[in-house]
Amino acid sequence: MQLHLSHVALSQIAGYISIGCWMVVGFPQLYENHKRKSGDSVALTFLFTWFFGDAFNLIGAILQKLLLTVILIGLYHCVMDVAIISQTFYYRFTRTHHLDEEVAPLQPQQQARSPSRREVYQFRIKEFFEILGELFGVCVAGVVVYYVASQFQNENNDEDDQMELRLLPQIFGWISALLYLGARIPQIIRNHKTRSTEGLSLSMFCFSVMGNVTYCLSILLYSTKTKYLIVNLPWLVGNGGTFLFDFSILAQFYFYRNSGN
Repeated sequence: MQLHLSHVALSQIAGYISIGCWMVVGFPQLYENHKRKSGDSVALTFLFTWFFGDAFNLIGAILQKLLLTVILIGLYHCVMDVAIISQTFYYRFTRTHHLDEEVAPLQPQQQARSPSRREVYQFRIKEFFEILGELFGVCVAGVVVYYVASQFQNENNDEDDQMELRLLPQIFGWISALLYLGARIPQIIRNHKTRSTEGLSLSMFCFSVMGNVTYCLSILLYSTKTKYLIVNLPWLVGNGGTFLFDFSILAQFYFYRNSGN
């Protein structure tokens, strides 16, 4: 197997890895909500702001005629956002209507033993290596998908379209960037108030970081021409700028690691 690693090829590989991350990113939280039969741990303001950010991102990317991988990622974001929001409302609705039935059987049960520090530490170590393995698997899958896709396409991308600055898509792109930057703040505040990240999926935020890194790389590896970077600046700011907030939430997982689980 021979890979022709031009700048376009590297951009596409990063894009496919990013798509892989975003295809996976929502499922850990969906599973966590399903396991707990609750969506209370995720701030609704966070979910809705993230959704509207994704929606504006998708519209702007289509209008700006950005890379196909960027558009596909935006589309998948919206689908996954709707799935998580729908699940969250479902569990909140069912809990409200069946609260009396659920409380009664729980009253006579003994309180579960809290895990020891050692047990929590072992769980975190196991979880870390599982997530690391999943991230590595997505990276390998991205390279394989690129190789397969490259057999059926050429690298003749229309660079002129991606270098042309259009007002409307730029407006959508910057609105999306601002929404992305503000989306994590409600979740960070909620975690701080409860002093817990219980019910949140650590995997979701790890894949979010990886997805954003490779998303930005897919843009930067394609070209570093000034005009191209200006055209793509809203998407670079919107995705790259969330690193600080995502790492803040990851830090909360560490500092509140003995709370719940």
